[in-house]
Amino acid sequence: MRLAALLLLALCACAPAHERPNVLLVSIDTLRADRLPQCEQLQEFARDALVFENAQSPRAKTTPALASLLTGLYPHEHGVRELLQPLSPRIPVLAERLRAAGWSTAAIVGNWVLGDARSGLARGFEQWTEDLPDVQRVPPDDVPERRARSLTDGALVALGLEPWKQGDPLPRASALSQGKPWFLWLHYMDPHGSYDPPQEFRRAAAAPDPIDESGEDKPSVAQYNVPASARLPDGRIDAAAVRALYDGEVRYVDHELGRLFGRMRAAGLLENTIVVVTADHGESLGEQQYYFEHGRNVSQACCAVPLLVRVPRGARGREARPVSLCDVEPMLLGFLGLGAAPLAGGPVFCEKIERPDLSKAIQEKAVRLGDWKYVRRYAQVFDAATPENKQLVIAGEELYDLAADPREEHDLSAAPPKSAPLARLQAELLRFSAADVRFGDLATRLAAQRAELEASDPETLRILKALGY
Repeated sequence: MRLAALLLLALCACAPAHERPNVLLVSIDTLRADRLPQCEQLQEFARDALVFENAQSPRAKTTPALASLLTGLYPHEHGVRELLQPLSPRIPVLAERLRAAGWSTAAIVGNWVLGDARSGLARGFEQWTEDLPDVQRVPPDDVPERRARSLTDGALVALGLEPWKQGDPLPRASALSQGKPWFLWLHYMDPHGSYDPPQEFRRAAAAPDPIDESGEDKPSVAQYNVPASARLPDGRIDAAAVRALYDGEVRYVDHELGRLFGRMRAAGLLENTIVVVTADHGESLGEQQYYFEHGRNVSQACCAVPLLVRVPRGARGREARPVSLCDVEPMLLGFLGLGAAPLAGGPVFCEKIERPDLSKAIQEKAVRLGDWKYVRRYAQVFDAATPENKQLVIAGEELYDLAADPREEHDLSAAPPKSAPLARLQAELLRFSAADVRFGDLATRLAAQRAELEASDPETLRILKALGY
C-alpha cells in the first residue's frame, strides 16, 4: 500500500466516529503548483495539512478538470471534454452524495464558464451562487466574474460569520443549516487572465525578460493577457512584467483565503472541518515557448496543481508520489465513511484536445509514473477524396525525467535512459487511451460545437474569446 493510502488511514483513525465533519473545498482557477511557496497564507495553512507535492489535473481546462474533481472520474469517463459541455445528469457528483447523507450544501463560483447551464455542476447544492458582479478589463471585452474579496464575503455570509446585507451573494436564510454538517465549495477565478490584481498586491519585476518573436520558431503568446504596461520601449513583450501581474493575482487570492481561514479559526469552525485547497489547472508562463495561457499542451506548467488536505486531528506532512484531481472525491468519501478511499497508487494521466483549426489538430495524452512522464501526440489524417474516412495516427512521443528536468526542456525519447520505465509507461498509456473510444472524433466534434456557437450565440462566443478560448 502506498504512503498516501497509509496517511489516509491515519486521517480516518483520528476522527471520532460520532462527529461528522464539515467539508470546505476551495479550487483556485489557473493556480500553478510552483506558486505555492510564495503564498504566505497557504504556507501557514500547509503546516497543519497533508501536502501532495505532485498533484495533476487531467485536463488543463476548467469544466473538464472540475468535473473530474467532483466525480472522481477522468474526462473520457464523465464525458466533459471541453468548456460548454455540461456534465450528464447520469453522473453522480460529490454534492449529491453528501446531501443524500445529511450534509447541507452550498457553492459560490467566480468563473462564468461554471454557470450551471454551461457546466451542469450545480446538482446536489441546496444553494448555488453563480451571479458575477465584477467585470474585468474594459469594453468591448467585458467578462463577468466574481473577484476574490466578493467571493470570500459570500463565503463568510454562508458560514454565518457575517450578517446578510443587501447585495450579498447568498440570501439571508443560508443553505448551511445550523445543526447539520455542511459542504461548501468555493471557486476563485482571479489568477486566470487577464491579470489585473488590486494595486496593493502588485510588485515590479526584478529585471526585464523580453520575448523574442523574430525567429522561425515563433512562440505562442496569448496577446489578450499582455497589457500595454508590459511592453518595452522597442515594442517587445516583457514576460517578467506579465508574470509579475499573474503573481499579484495569486497574492490577492492567498490574502483572501487567509481572511477566510482566520475568521473560521476564530469562530472555532476549523476544529471540525476538512479543508481541501487545489486548482483546476496551471498556466504556461513561457515554458515550451507557450506564454500566458493554458490548455494547448500537457506540460507540467499547465497540468501540475497544488493540493492541500487538512483534516482535524489528522495527519500532516508531504506526499511526493503523483496523484490526480480524480483522487480527491473518493478520498473525501472514504474519510467521511461514505465509500472506499482507493488512493492505491499507480499512474496518473492528462490530455489535451483541440479543434482542427488549432495546433493542426494535434491531440496529446500523457502518463506519469513517479518522476517519469511520457507524452504521445496524435494527428487526424484522411484521404482528400474521402474526408469522412478519418484515422488517428501517432505523430510523435516525448519522455521527460521530471526530477532532473521539471520544465520539460529535454526530451529523452530518442535515447531513453535505462532507468526510465518506458515499457510500462507506454503500456499504461495504451490502456488508458484504448478506453477513450471517442478520442479520434473529438477534434471534429469540437469544431462543430464552435460553428454552432458562431451561428447561434455570438455573445457566448465573445466571452469565450475574451477569456482566451
